[in-house]
Amino acid sequence: MRDKALNLLKIGVSGGLLLLLVWKIGWRETWETLRQADARFLLAAWGIYLFSMVLRAYRWQVLLRIQKLEVSLSKLTWLYFVGTFFNTVLPTGFGGDVVRMYELTKHSHQGTESVGTVLADRLCGFVVLFIMACLALPFSYRLIPPVVSAFIVSITLITLLGLSMVLSDRVWKWFSRLPLLEWGLAKPRVQQFRTSIAAYRTRDIGGALVASLVFNLLLMVLNYLVALGLGISISPWYFFIFVPIIAFLLTLPVSFSGLGVREGGYILLFGQAGVSSSLAFALSLCVYATAVATGLVGGLLYAFQGYRGLE
Repeated sequence: MRDKALNLLKIGVSGGLLLLLVWKIGWRETWETLRQADARFLLAAWGIYLFSMVLRAYRWQVLLRIQKLEVSLSKLTWLYFVGTFFNTVLPTGFGGDVVRMYELTKHSHQGTESVGTVLADRLCGFVVLFIMACLALPFSYRLIPPVVSAFIVSITLITLLGLSMVLSDRVWKWFSRLPLLEWGLAKPRVQQFRTSIAAYRTRDIGGALVASLVFNLLLMVLNYLVALGLGISISPWYFFIFVPIIAFLLTLPVSFSGLGVREGGYILLFGQAGVSSSLAFALSLCVYATAVATGLVGGLLYAFQGYRGLE
């Protein structure tokens, strides 16, 4: 009952935010912007998103091999498509991760390791994304307000601290002595999960980090292509700064599939670059459309597998 209420609340938040944005911006302006978009740029952006499924599947495969789990790239690519589908239809940005954990556990019969690799896969991309944003700051900090720069640096430091806590025995022991954390960190499940994650202290993790770097670069190129398709002409540095922040906002479990939060983030951030609200709103919708279109492919693949199981 509680979960149902939370999901209804998220749907309400998403619907309310979208209605508010459309009311303030004007649906006619947004529709006119979308209608005049150059489809060639949008198709190119979708092609990049489709390719990213394979790239992220490869990153996941690298992490699985560290855990001595062998899964084919085609299977992992299929799971990523399916995960994208559930991310777009479930009221949380992590719904697809749960499905990936479940399906991989069925395949490998190793629950803890399977869950650990999915979380490590998500964390790997997240860390690289914000490090890239920090590296871009010295060249672009004049383009954004100081509070945005401080936000990026803060989130990056917090993420790196959490990562060092998991990977470093010394840092883990120090945190384990803190009164507020001692009880939770001592739990067997937490210890087992930490042991699983600690296996990534190896040079082999480099392949996953490189894949994350390439994927995040492609994510920024995707956004840039969509912007060009909508006639938005701004410095590419803005995408290095804004895309990581929007990616972080989408991890917050406050709306249905990030709807409303995503659009508000695009309007607020790209407004700093002089992009009109209607254009920023259209940009967010088009970027989201690439994920939805990819998710539909995943839904068809998932349905086809279910059909084959009935034969």
